[in-house]
Amino acid sequence: MTVFVGKILTMDDKGTIAEAVSVDELGRIVKVGTEKDVMDGLGAGVETIRLEPQQVLMPGFIDPHMHLLPTLIQGLLGTHNLAPCLPPPYDTNTPEYCASHGDLLGALQSMTKSPPGKGGSKEFILGMNLDPSRQHFIKGKCGDLGDVNFMDQPKLFLDACVSKDRPVLILDQSGHLAYVNQKAFNAVCGCSATDSRDACDAKCKTVADGIKGGRWVSQNGQFTGLLEESPAFKPFMLAMEKSLPLGLMHTNPIQLVENYEKDIRNTIQDLRRAGLTTIADGGLAGKAQIQTVKFLAEQKNFPLRITGVVTYDSASSEKIQPTGPACDPSKDPQCRLPKWLGAGGIKLWVDGSTQGCTASLESPYQYLTTGHCSDAKEGKADFDDSTDIIKALRPLWNTKAWRFQLHANGNRANKWAIETFNHLQLEAVNPHRVLFIHNTVGEDSISQDIGKMREGTYVTPGGKTVPALDARVTHLIGHVAYWGDAFHHMLGEKTARNIDPTAFDLKYGVPFSLHSDSMVTPSRPLWFVEQAVTRRTWAYPHFKHSYVLGAEHKVSVEQALRAVTVEPARQHEIDQWVGSIEPRKVADFVVLGANPLDYDESKKGDPTKISQIKVIQTYLNGKPTVGND
Repeated sequence: MTVFVGKILTMDDKGTIAEAVSVDELGRIVKVGTEKDVMDGLGAGVETIRLEPQQVLMPGFIDPHMHLLPTLIQGLLGTHNLAPCLPPPYDTNTPEYCASHGDLLGALQSMTKSPPGKGGSKEFILGMNLDPSRQHFIKGKCGDLGDVNFMDQPKLFLDACVSKDRPVLILDQSGHLAYVNQKAFNAVCGCSATDSRDACDAKCKTVADGIKGGRWVSQNGQFTGLLEESPAFKPFMLAMEKSLPLGLMHTNPIQLVENYEKDIRNTIQDLRRAGLTTIADGGLAGKAQIQTVKFLAEQKNFPLRITGVVTYDSASSEKIQPTGPACDPSKDPQCRLPKWLGAGGIKLWVDGSTQGCTASLESPYQYLTTGHCSDAKEGKADFDDSTDIIKALRPLWNTKAWRFQLHANGNRANKWAIETFNHLQLEAVNPHRVLFIHNTVGEDSISQDIGKMREGTYVTPGGKTVPALDARVTHLIGHVAYWGDAFHHMLGEKTARNIDPTAFDLKYGVPFSLHSDSMVTPSRPLWFVEQAVTRRTWAYPHFKHSYVLGAEHKVSVEQALRAVTVEPARQHEIDQWVGSIEPRKVADFVVLGANPLDYDESKKGDPTKISQIKVIQTYLNGKPTVGND
């Protein structure tokens, strides 16, 4: 038996703060309470771990929505990670590095291009995390291209700034856009050196016509180099040399892990150092990727648990069945909870990215002509209407075996998600929880409808009352911090202030969590807490001013802490094991160097310092995780 003694924030529904917790040899919590009560009758063979007076013990943090394989690849890119810097103290890069990444073309020029390998001039140059919504566009930096804007003809700028002799693929930080040059089109379309431009364009049109769920943007009959949504990226990833990390992610992900084990380990340790004990991979595309994250989780000394969510199309085409952990400690007295928790969720994208100009909006919202998304108007969705989404999900829904999660950024996308869930629930009552991922562009009426779904009082336009459905929301709170100022200019102040509308969630009793969507934002739960509590945003590239975006949506520190512990556990239906410190659950803990609750404004604390609280150690099954610090 092991007993932890100190200030313990249990995150149970009563807000209990305990003095001690005992853990058995299989890592299960036995008793929580005062030190005297917990120690009573234990005898001499107990290991006691005493916290320092200023420290606190909490349930390990959970990131309820991120993408592990792209996050690992991001860690391999070095100078090809083109993301703009964050303001101090969040970013530790040099001023020179940050200056080079403050504008679009400077970021592209900063890429250190190693000589090609076996693929020669056909070998792709890969970059990630370019962000035109935050990185300024300065004309003339890569040569005079006249009055052409980057988003109108990105392939010209990739030729000028990166390479015109080799294929180039740059992924946008939103994850919903990508940029390629002409050589990349040639490689994907099978164009030869003797093909005329018209002949190559014809071949490319044939490939583009076969893409479902994404598109290659064209102007005047020619492709511009802008790609929208991941199905549009896939032909380029498959055309890459198999040795490149992003190509391996799609062709042989286990080989990716084995080839880059040392660098991957560093990224995983960053997650551990952030206090995470569980992550949810929110879009596993098929059995190969499921097997890869399972393979990772089962490695010796891996410091995290993983639960998986499967893309709806791969679940259907590959006939994937939902899975859970290999054993369940709440049912099997000999079970030590495994680190691979199985893949029991289904994911579907209703629309794209708000900052990527592909969120699906409707009145009273639209993209402003004066902002970054000047021609986007009401954006776009990945489906024609909710009827198509219902059709896509119905076979999986009717199994009653999966939990369902719909990615919806824009207000129209969220309304379609509501229509979808309610229509399917009328057809066949699903016993599992459903999740709105992002719920970014908020409306009071949308949150009210989600609340009605939970109560079982939602009435369809046809007058039918829908059986209660346990609907929940997870917010990418980094939208406020990193893109708040951009949204101000793209959507207007009134719309931007309702980004990630946690006040609406609280008003209508909708449980919410906070996530990273990594690689979109760093997976740092204490940052999430600070961002939700302060609602601070800043302007790129110089961070000259910081202001509060939608002060009415500020939450308390306790509410934000629940949003990175017990609430994400409930959303993924793993709360019988993790998420709070209660008897019969598993001893997954994080020790912090200070008590976050002391930073709440109601206690005269400074919530802008929450992100600076030190993570001391994490525990799985009551045992300290191993790092390479």
